[in-house]
Amino acid sequence: MDRLRVAGLLSSLLLAAGSGIAHAAESSDGPFVRNGLSVEGRVGPYWSPTGIGPDEPDFDYVRMAARLGWMLNDASQWSGALRGAFQAVFEVSGGPVFDGFGDWLVGPSAAIRYNFVQPGWRIVPYVQGGVGIVFSDAYQDKSQDVIGTNPEFSIQAAIGARFLLDEHWSLDVEAGYEHISNADIAERNAGMNALGGSTGFTYFFDPPSR
Repeated sequence: MDRLRVAGLLSSLLLAAGSGIAHAAESSDGPFVRNGLSVEGRVGPYWSPTGIGPDEPDFDYVRMAARLGWMLNDASQWSGALRGAFQAVFEVSGGPVFDGFGDWLVGPSAAIRYNFVQPGWRIVPYVQGGVGIVFSDAYQDKSQDVIGTNPEFSIQAAIGARFLLDEHWSLDVEAGYEHISNADIAERNAGMNALGGSTGFTYFFDPPSR
């Protein structure tokens, strides 16, 4: 009888320990916690035209971006397949035009990103959308009606994934869409639609203490 009691006690302790470990894993969000901050750097090419919208001349450019991220909630706030964290992303980007009219473009933008965070996963997919302002010398080429003034506005959308390397670093890949136009502020406003991608790294600062 004593052996049965000891065995039963040990089984109860093992089950309780296993439950605690599982709960700790479920509640561990890594860097995806409310008020967590991160910085990103990435670079990649974008091409236009894409077949979206009116026919337009070639306008191909490189986007080099620096981003500041701010987590808006704990990933553990939700459960299931859509478990994750919203993130505000503030960006300054710029780069050269390597094919088409103009030589450069630069500007700030802001976006909302949703990170799909599952316990134990090292790959974190995300989707995001945002708006921004674009400064460029492309409007000076009067032979085109795509970009007609300076600055112009941009609408952005992207999907991507983070590959968590450790508690602070991730390798990121992203595919994106960008629309640039001036909302009819200028007479020339055919607008530009570009598709492209980028890769880079994110550094996550230590999560804030609770």
